[in-house]
Amino acid sequence: MEEFIDKYDQIHHVNHHQLWKSGQIKNDTRYDTNKFYVFRNVSKMERGVEYLKHRKSSNLDEHLKLEVNPNPKSMYEWTNLDELSQTENIPKRRCIMASQSSFTHSHMLSSSRARPAAKSFDPASFYLRSSYNIFTVKPDAWFLIGHPTIYAEVNLSSYDVKFVKVEIVAEVFQDNILKDDNVDEEGLNQILVTKEIRKKINIIKLILDSKQDGEITVSAYDTAWVALVKKVGDRNSPQFPSCLEWIANNQLHDGSWGDSQLFIAHDRILNTLACVIALRSWNMHPEKCEKGMKFFKENLYKLQDENPEHMPIGFEVTFPSLLDLARSLDVEVPDDSTILKNILAMRDVKLKKIPREILHKVPTTLLHSLEGMQNLDWKQLLKLQCQDGSFLFSPSSTAYALIQTKDESAHKYLDKTVRRFNGGVPNVYPVDLFEHIWMFDRLDRLGISRYFQPEIKECVTYVSRYWTEKGICWARNSEIQDIDDTAMGFRLLRLHGHQVSANVFDHFKKNGEFFCISGQSNQAVTGMFNLYRASQVRFQGEKILEDAKNFSAKFLTEKREANELLDKWIITKDLPGEVSYALDVPWYASLARLETRFYLEQYGGSSDVWIGKTLYRMPIVNNDVYLELAKLDYSNCQAVHCAEWERIKRWYWEAGLERFGLSEQSLLFAYFIAAGSIFEPERSRERLAWAKTATLIETFGSYIKDEQTRSVFVDLFNNSIKGRNFSSKQWNKNNREEELLEILLTNLDYLGIEMFRSHDREFSHYLNQAVSGIHFYALLTNIQKAHDGGSNKRTISMPTSQIESDMQELVQLVLQNSSDGLHTNVKNSFLTVAKGFYYGAYCDPETINSHIEKVLFEKGKRIQRQKIHQAINLLLELRDYNKISLGESLLNRSYIDHYFENHYAPTNGFKFTIHEWMIMLQQLRAL
Repeated sequence: MEEFIDKYDQIHHVNHHQLWKSGQIKNDTRYDTNKFYVFRNVSKMERGVEYLKHRKSSNLDEHLKLEVNPNPKSMYEWTNLDELSQTENIPKRRCIMASQSSFTHSHMLSSSRARPAAKSFDPASFYLRSSYNIFTVKPDAWFLIGHPTIYAEVNLSSYDVKFVKVEIVAEVFQDNILKDDNVDEEGLNQILVTKEIRKKINIIKLILDSKQDGEITVSAYDTAWVALVKKVGDRNSPQFPSCLEWIANNQLHDGSWGDSQLFIAHDRILNTLACVIALRSWNMHPEKCEKGMKFFKENLYKLQDENPEHMPIGFEVTFPSLLDLARSLDVEVPDDSTILKNILAMRDVKLKKIPREILHKVPTTLLHSLEGMQNLDWKQLLKLQCQDGSFLFSPSSTAYALIQTKDESAHKYLDKTVRRFNGGVPNVYPVDLFEHIWMFDRLDRLGISRYFQPEIKECVTYVSRYWTEKGICWARNSEIQDIDDTAMGFRLLRLHGHQVSANVFDHFKKNGEFFCISGQSNQAVTGMFNLYRASQVRFQGEKILEDAKNFSAKFLTEKREANELLDKWIITKDLPGEVSYALDVPWYASLARLETRFYLEQYGGSSDVWIGKTLYRMPIVNNDVYLELAKLDYSNCQAVHCAEWERIKRWYWEAGLERFGLSEQSLLFAYFIAAGSIFEPERSRERLAWAKTATLIETFGSYIKDEQTRSVFVDLFNNSIKGRNFSSKQWNKNNREEELLEILLTNLDYLGIEMFRSHDREFSHYLNQAVSGIHFYALLTNIQKAHDGGSNKRTISMPTSQIESDMQELVQLVLQNSSDGLHTNVKNSFLTVAKGFYYGAYCDPETINSHIEKVLFEKGKRIQRQKIHQAINLLLELRDYNKISLGESLLNRSYIDHYFENHYAPTNGFKFTIHEWMIMLQQLRAL
C-alpha cells in the first residue's frame, strides 16, 4: 500500500493529521461505526487505481484495492458485491466500487492538479441496486481533507445492497476545469474561462462588430411624420409607403403605439396621436384609427399625474402642433382641457428661450423639433442643415422640412434611414458617438472590458476622430454639442492616454453654472452625473474641472437629499444607486471590483429605456448578455478569490504572524485591497504577492520599534534587490525581531522568485523601471502616509489639498503620454496601489467591512434562492402530473437543463450553475 498524508484536515481544522500510513488507519472517534467511508486518492488515478476503505468494528484496518477498467464503454458497469465479499472477505453492505466515469474524471483532475472541493460540495452519486429496486444515495458529507484526497460519507444501514455503482458528476468540474499542466498544487495560477463565459464573449464580440451608425429602436411618432411625406409628382401617394405599413403592423393590443414593455403616458399619447394622423391622412385602416383615438381619450388625463422628468424631449413643442394637425383632419381632440392649456404654456416658455432670429442664424436644439413650429424661414434654415441632410439628426424634423421644402438632401437622409430600419425610423439617427462611448462605459463598469480590448481600441480611435475643441454630441459632424456626450467622451479619451483639453467645458458654463445644452428647460441628472465623473480625471491646474466637480457634486447631493434622482434622458434600474456610489466613494478610492460589484446590481440591461422625442432602447449599450457575462465572470473571479483567501490564511498561521500582533482582520483587509484592485484569475501570483507584502510590511512596521533593527532590515532588503544572498546569515531564533525579519525577507525572496518565474525577464525590466520611477515613488509615499496615519479611523473624510494635489499629479503622470520611458503597465500599477492606499485612508472600518463582505463573500443568494425555489416547485408539479420522474433522470443535470430550456424558459437561459444545481439537489432530497 502506497502511503499518503492528509495535509489539511478541513473538517476538524487539524493540520498535518496522519489518516493513512503504511496501510493502517489510526483509531479516530470521528468515524461512526454505522457509516461507510470512501477515500479517493486522486494522485493515484493516473495508474488507474482507486482506494476504497470500509469501516469494520472500531478500526478502518482493511482495504480493497481495485483496478479500474480503462475501457470508456464500461462507464456504468454494475459490480456484483457477492463475489467481492467472498474474495476479499468484506461485508457486501459496506463496499462500493468505482466506475469508469470516476476514473476518467479523476485522471483529468490529477493531471491538472485541480482542487475539486473548491468547485462543489456534492460531486458524486451512489446508485445502489437491491433485490427489489434501485436506490440513489447521496453522501451524507463530501469534503476535501487534504490535497489530493477526497472524503465521502454514505449511510447504507437502511439498504439491502446487492449491486452498486459510483457516478461522478463530471459537470461539477468540467465547467471550471484547470487545463494548464503547469499550475501549482492549489490550482490557482491560471484559471481558464469556462465554456459558458467563452460563449457569451463570442456573442458580445459579434454584437460589437455589428456597430454601424447605431442600433436603436424605431419611433412610431417619427415614422408617422415620415409617412406624411407625399410622393414627388404624385401628391395622392405616400413617398414612403413602408412607413404606413410599419404603423399598421405595430399597433399595440390596447390601441396605442409606443414602447410595448413600459407605459409612460406622454410617450403613448404622442405616438398614438401621430399614428392616427398618418393613417387618417391617407384614409387607411379606419378601425385602427378608431381604436387609437379611444385609447387617446381614455388616457389623456394621465399626463397630469406623471412625473414631468419623464416627459419626452420637446413634447411641449411637438404635441400642440399634432393637435392642430389632428383638428385639420377632423380628428376629434379636446379643446378646453386644463392639461392641454398647461402644455401650451410650457411651449411658450420654451420658445422664448431661443428668439426666432437666433433660430434662423445659428444651430440650436430647436432644429430637432421643427415640426412643432410654424412660420419658419426655410431659406435660412436650410443653411443649418447637417452634412447628412438631416435637421439635427431628427427624422420627424427632417420629414417636416421635406414636406415644406422638397429638399433633395433631406429626402436622401430619410430614404436611407427608412431602408436601414425596414420601414420605420428611430427618433434620432445616427447615434454613433453615443453608442461607442456608452458601450465602453457599460463594459468597463461591469468589469468585462478586458475581454474586448481590440473593440475598445477601435471605439476610442473612432471617438477621437470626431472630437472637437467645442465637444461632441450623440452623432458625428454636429454643430451642436452637449455636456453629456462631451463629458463621457472626454473621460474615455483621457483614460486611454489621448491629449484632450479640459477647456472644452468652458463652452458649457455660463454665469457660474454648467448647463447640458443651450436653451434647456431644466437640468438633467445624468448630464451632471457624467460631468462629475469627467471631473474625476482632472490634472493639476485644471480649474474648470475643479469648478465642474464642485457644481455637479452640489447639484447631485441636493437631488439625492430631496429624493429627486430622476432623469429626463433615461429610465434606468437604479440611477440613485449609481449617483450615491460616485458621491460616497471617490474615484481615487474606487477599487475595480468594488465598483463592478455595485454596478452589477444597478445595471438594468435591456430593461433600461432612454427618453428622446419618444422612448427608445439601445441594444448595444443596454444588453442582457453583457450582464449575464458580467455575473458569470464575477462569480468565477470570486470563487478564485475565496480559494486564495483560504490559502493566504494558511500562510498566515504557518508563518506565525499572529504572534507578532497581526490580526486576521488586518490580513483580510490587505487581501481585499489586492483582490479588489487586480482581480483577474490569471493574476493570482501578483495578487497574493501584493497581499503578503502589505501584510509583512504592516507587521514589521507595527512590531519593530528599534531604529537599529530597521536599519539592518533596510540594508538587507537593498542587498537582496541587488542580487546578494542573505540565506547564509545565522538568525537568532530567540530574538523575536530577528525572527520576524527572517520571515519577512524569506517571503519577499520567495515572492520575487515567483514573480520572476511568471514574467521571466520582462518582470525584471518592469522592476527596474519601477525602482527608477522615483517621482512616482515619492508621490506614492505621500499618499501612503495618509493611509498609515488613518490607523482604524477615517482620517480624510475631506481629503487635504496636498493629498488631492498629489493624486492629480499622479493621475496626470499615468494617463498622459510622456517621454519618461516608463511602461504603461508600470505607471498603471502606481495608480492602482495609490488608489488602494487612498481607499484605506478614506473609508471608515464599518464601510470597509461591508465592502469586504459584499465583494468577496456575498454571492447573490437572494436571486439564487428564487431561481432554485422556482425550479423545485416546477419539478414537483411535473412529478405530481407524472410528467417527470424524480429518480435517476432528475439527477441528470443535462436532462434538467434541456427540459427547462425547451419547455419552460427558452428565452431566459435557465441553465443552472454548478453551485445552484447542487443546492437544488440538496433541497430536493430534504423534501
